[in-house]
Parts: sequence; structure tokens; C-alpha cells
Amino acid sequence: MSADGARFLGPRMVALAFIAQSVAIGPTYGAFGPLVGEFERAFGMSRAMVSLPLSLVVLATGLLAPVIGKFVDRVTIRRTMMLGAVLLTLGYGALAMATSGTQVLAIYGLMIGPGVAFLGMLPSATLVTNWYAERQGRMIGIVQMPLMVMLVPLAVAWVLPALGFHRVLLLLAAVHALVLPVLLFVIDRPEKVGQQAFGEDARRTPDAAADATVMPMLQLLAMPAFLLIVLGSALAVGAGVTKSVHLVPLVTERGWSLEQAALLASISGGTGIAGSLLFGWLADRWGGGGALIANCVIQGIVWMILILPVGFGVLVFDAVVIGMCGGGFIAAKAVLVNHLFGRRSFAQVMGLSGILTVPFLFGMSPLAGWLRDWTGNYGLAVATHIAGFAVATLCFAAAALLVRRNHRRPMAGAVAEGA
Repeated sequence: MSADGARFLGPRMVALAFIAQSVAIGPTYGAFGPLVGEFERAFGMSRAMVSLPLSLVVLATGLLAPVIGKFVDRVTIRRTMMLGAVLLTLGYGALAMATSGTQVLAIYGLMIGPGVAFLGMLPSATLVTNWYAERQGRMIGIVQMPLMVMLVPLAVAWVLPALGFHRVLLLLAAVHALVLPVLLFVIDRPEKVGQQAFGEDARRTPDAAADATVMPMLQLLAMPAFLLIVLGSALAVGAGVTKSVHLVPLVTERGWSLEQAALLASISGGTGIAGSLLFGWLADRWGGGGALIANCVIQGIVWMILILPVGFGVLVFDAVVIGMCGGGFIAAKAVLVNHLFGRRSFAQVMGLSGILTVPFLFGMSPLAGWLRDWTGNYGLAVATHIAGFAVATLCFAAAALLVRRNHRRPMAGAVAEGA
């Protein structure tokens, strides 16, 4: 909204956030699969070694999350995103000149991973949250749509035979360089241009007290609401990582072909676009806590399908639902975090929660593999993750109750009590 009647710039910021998120995630995750064979041939990397780069990206994103939370507040979102774009440009350029697998891993860990973190989810979600006091879920849902993750593999597979491996890497570097001038139009907050966040007048909730200052990190760590969000998110997102790693072997062990298993994985990834929009809308209607409760309950139910004697059509349904739930999780979580802690603390909370979930992201998938090896099948592993969804549901239910309580009295009092 604008006090002087100027056109509200919120939709433009959503578009810019979508571009930043898409360019950060799409080329890195979408291009890697079609290039796996090229990495093996060009650098003599084993299949185990070539599986490490994306793990390093995930690790860098988690470890740098608190740093980025500080950056977007003190350095500005625009400069944070531009730093990420520069790192990605240099990273893919360096890949084109690399001569060994060790160099590839170093580039992913020190340049591409940090680049994704600085350009991607946290700065983009913070930008949208700053501009929208209402409809945050829908706007973040738009930003988080994994459209580029679907399109980039097709594009890379199409141009790779004509351009060759090294030119494709240079093309990816050029894509990130081209986004730099676009990011110049990012405006951190509506107040900087004489506007206010969409729905700010209508909202007028006690969260305004929390919007005034950034909550200290130690204070957050002592708050039950924050710890509930961390545990619930860790269990739900960790299960998503397990699904990504183990879905294909789980399905093939049940007698389905590798092609059928790969199709299920592709469907699950593609439906994340619809899930991002759906759960963003649900978060606006039910609150972030309500949307996350629904998300975890649904996932806990459909995960049972993975170990039941069902036909392939039911497995397709399962892949669709799990993909939608995974794609919509971030939008719903962002709404819950904003309602509990306010806009000013949003990046701090999301960043700190990101690093605290890293052990789960790296630990739950190996745990599933160990349980499978121990028992000879995936039954216990899947049951363990279903129990995790039950715990996550209870965490988000408690957090949703805190949102309702905080809307009945100033957030500052709730913080003091929670501490």
C-alpha cells in the first residue's frame, strides 16, 4: 500500500523474489542430474564422489542460514542476493576450468553452495514477508514454485549434445550473471519508498511489538515456540530428504522397474509446484500452524502406502501427494514464523532454525538406510518416519496454539514468559 497513491510495488518484489529463487535453485539442482555422467567422464569421479556436490550445497545452505539472517537485516536483501549471484557466476565459471574431482567438490562447497544460500530461499522469503502482512502464504508459495527445477533438466539435456559439457557450465555462469542487473530493482522494505506492507492497516495485531526489533539469538533458543518449530521442521524436512534418497530403491525392491521408480520420483518433484501454491493458500486461510498440521498428517498417512501391497496407480497417487506436501512446506512455515515472531525477526528465526535442522537433514536418510540393512526391508524405516510426522504434528499444533494466545496479548509478554 502507498500513502501517496503510487502503485504498490509488492507484486514486483514477488516477481523479483521468484526470479532470484528460481535462478538459485533451478540451475544448481536441475542441471546436476543430466551432467552426472559428464562429471564422471571429465574428472574421473566415482558415483559415490559425484553424489557429494549437492550434499555440500545443502550443508552450506544450512550452516550459512544464521549468517544470511544477519546479512539481510544489516547489509540489505539486495546486496545479499547480488553476492549470491556473483558467487554462482564465479562458481560455474570455475567449474568450466576445473581439472579434478577434488576441485569440483571445493567449488561446490565454497562457491556454489554459499551462492545458492545467499541468493535463494531465505532472502527471497524475507523480501516477500517484508512487503506482505497479509497473503504471505500465497505470495511465498508463488516464489517457492520449483518451476526451474522441472525445466532446467530438459533444457540442459537438449543443449548438451550441441554445446558440450564445458560450454554448458559457462552458459550456467552466464545465466547467473544476467540476473545481477535485475536484482538492482530489489527494495528491501516498503517503508523505504513511502509505502507499507500489504494488509498492514487491516492486520493491526499484537505482533507489531515483535516487528519493532530483532529478537536476540539466545532469547530465541530459550523460547518454546521456536524450539517446537525447529523440531517439527527437522522431522518433516528430514523425511523429505529420506524420500529423495530412498524412494527409487524402495520401489524397486518391491518389484517395480527402475523406469517406474524414476517416474514416481519425477512426479513427486513436479507436483511441488501445485503444493507450493496450495499450502501457501491454506496458510493464509488456516494460519501457518494449521497448514503445517494438515501437511504432516497427510504425509504420515500417505507414507504408509510405501510399505503396503498396492498397485502402481496408488503409488502414483502417493508420489503426487508427497510431492505437493514437500513443495508447500516452506510457504506454510514462513507464515507461522512471521505470525509468531514478526517481520523484523523473520530472517533471524528462519536462519537459526535452518542450521539447527542440519543434523536431521543429514542424519535421517542414513538412519533409514541403516534400519533397512538391519531388518532387510524398509518397513521399520518408514514406520520411524511416520512416527516422526506424528511428533511434528504435535509440535505445530502447540505452535498454532501459541499464535492464538499471542494474538490475544502483546508478543513481548509472550516472549518474556517463553524465555
